[in-house]
Amino acid sequence: MYVGSLFSGAGLGDIAAEALGLSHAWFCECDPYARAVLAKRWPGVPVHLDVRDIHAQNVKQVDIVIGGFPCQDISCAGPGAGITGKRSGLWSEYARILGDLRPRYAVVENVKALLGRGIDRVLGDLAEIGYDAEWDVFPAAAFGAPHLRERVILVAYPGSDRGPARAPILAPGGDLATHRQPDGPVDWNGLRLEGPRAQAAVSAHRGPVVCRVDDGGPHWLDRLRCLGNGITPPVVRWVLGRIMTAENCA
Repeated sequence: MYVGSLFSGAGLGDIAAEALGLSHAWFCECDPYARAVLAKRWPGVPVHLDVRDIHAQNVKQVDIVIGGFPCQDISCAGPGAGITGKRSGLWSEYARILGDLRPRYAVVENVKALLGRGIDRVLGDLAEIGYDAEWDVFPAAAFGAPHLRERVILVAYPGSDRGPARAPILAPGGDLATHRQPDGPVDWNGLRLEGPRAQAAVSAHRGPVVCRVDDGGPHWLDRLRCLGNGITPPVVRWVLGRIMTAENCA
């Protein structure tokens, strides 16, 4: 299965796709440092500069489109312009691309605030192009990270392609939940941890922890920014794994 990546950043979600054996057909990212990271990690794969330039005529057809559109106007820490703001308003391009390319699946990511600041627009735009959707809030802590970092993950697919007998991709229960991957959430949809804010969570985490410092090496701030803008890879890996399982069960 081929993947097209929108708003790719440094490719954190794309690392998850690669780990599952999916092949990248193209990326789209405007930040120079992030583009350099993509070019180094996936040499030879086109990296487009602007989502407004992505059309069926100039990119390879893909099975899955993944990416989190800009959250700055949606986030509680942002200016509050909402999904029609200058940056988060690029969702309209995301929807246009899905309607143009017609992938079998799309995995859309954004901050939890989207549920009150634009999810109706997202669902309405998807409905207009004939796509159904499932969504839920996933905390990174459920996948072993030492912080809560709740994110909305939405999986969309052409409405005519899925019958009512097929189990939802993101819902608990059913065959998909029975065959849950080892790196899946430790508590399905019930995890709203206070623990990650405590020292105990940091002590239990065996991986690296990024600390904010002012005397790091070259491109330290660029790297920190890319991590801050990216999604925790195990979350995307689990969601993509569910999609692949659904495909195998069809």
